[in-house]
Amino acid sequence: MEDVHRRAIQSNFVSLVEQTDLDLMVSTLYEKGVFSDQMIEKYKDTSVDVRNRKRQLYRDVMLRGPDAFRHLTDALQEAGYWNLARDLDPDSSLHTRRPQSQPSSREENSFISIRIKDLKRTDAETQKNCVLDEGRTPMPVPNEKEEMENMEMELNDNIPHFDVIKSTKFFDSDSETDIKLYRTRGRQRGVLLAFSYINFQHGMEDERLGADVDAKKLKYLFIELGFKVCSYLNLTKEKTKETLKLLNQVLAGAECVFIVVSSHGYSRDNVSDVDFRCHDGKLMSIYEFLEYFNNEQLPALIGIPKVFIFQLCRGWKELQMPLGASSSTYSDGVAGGGAGAALPPGPSGPPGPPAARPPPLPAPLTPLAALRPPRPRPPPPARLYSDILIAHSTLPGYVSKRDVRHGSWYIQMLCSVFAQYAHARHVEELFTLVDMRLHEQYQVQTSAVERWGFNKHLYLHPGLYDT
Repeated sequence: MEDVHRRAIQSNFVSLVEQTDLDLMVSTLYEKGVFSDQMIEKYKDTSVDVRNRKRQLYRDVMLRGPDAFRHLTDALQEAGYWNLARDLDPDSSLHTRRPQSQPSSREENSFISIRIKDLKRTDAETQKNCVLDEGRTPMPVPNEKEEMENMEMELNDNIPHFDVIKSTKFFDSDSETDIKLYRTRGRQRGVLLAFSYINFQHGMEDERLGADVDAKKLKYLFIELGFKVCSYLNLTKEKTKETLKLLNQVLAGAECVFIVVSSHGYSRDNVSDVDFRCHDGKLMSIYEFLEYFNNEQLPALIGIPKVFIFQLCRGWKELQMPLGASSSTYSDGVAGGGAGAALPPGPSGPPGPPAARPPPLPAPLTPLAALRPPRPRPPPPARLYSDILIAHSTLPGYVSKRDVRHGSWYIQMLCSVFAQYAHARHVEELFTLVDMRLHEQYQVQTSAVERWGFNKHLYLHPGLYDT
């Protein structure tokens, strides 16, 4: 197996272990010839924890020759783990099967992700600089055994950990307010779609340092919440739109969907809308993005809660409410008018007598058509947008702060709150707690939430499933 493919597996090692079914992957890889009869016996040993057996499985795959990577990604797609196949190879389609008859060398090269290509180029440039600048040979690449021994330490260093508190009971409808609940009790609890734009072509924008930390935190958090995670990194605008058009297959059967968009943001003339920057520098508005999730585009998701999280600047103002500013200085109304403004005086002089009312008209004769029983009304047309909750990291016109080491302020607070309270509170309450904690921690940034026909409570019930 080529080094770039081994690195891709190592980078996604935790997700492979957490999200895949052991028996399904063993049988599929056995059918493809990756493992022999004798080799799969250790994966059947029930005296060993299932998690440890899966860890051993993916370690062994990295030692199974030049075709093993292709067979692994094919097996993941056949088993329905499209997000994992995409994470291993972001440049490939989630829905197109690759023929196995292609030569392995050309096939494997097509699996190299943009990120892995950059890493490989950077490593090569670093080694070249070591030779030219320092006049000595670079350090040798560790062999496979050394990489296996160091992999656990690397994973622990790179992957954030959240102690997600698990639910002990299912919540029912709120009897006091008659607010019903979205159903989230099955094993297909939900899907997280994470669109992260970190680097931009031709250096037209600064690299969003710390945004990769956000992506790792969100991925780990939602896996712990029981979600399938689909990560999309540095897509062009065209590739973003192509991906959105195929979501009906990725989201089939999901009980709820979370969608995160993280990039540079720019305010528009319509202050409620924002443009975000794609990898190729082209701008896409959040309203254009939201159109792909309306009831016409995704009829299968009518009635399914869709929660959007936009980690974007929405303008250039730094502070969202300077300390000591009076409310009159930052009034929402227009000077001299508004609902509380005095009405203009009426004409001078005493009021005259009230005008006489005209006599009532005679009642018309009842037509025969009115005596017939009324026809049933047609059902009302379905709304174009419903079951949508939109969370913004900041207010219209203001920036959204990001720490280059720990990630954006908002995502830090969101991960902390969801891990601590998702077992006991519905999602709208969670976003309320996120803003409270954002204020306690940083004071100057205010988040915002919009409801588009989101008329039920959404509990995530982490760790709890219907039998």
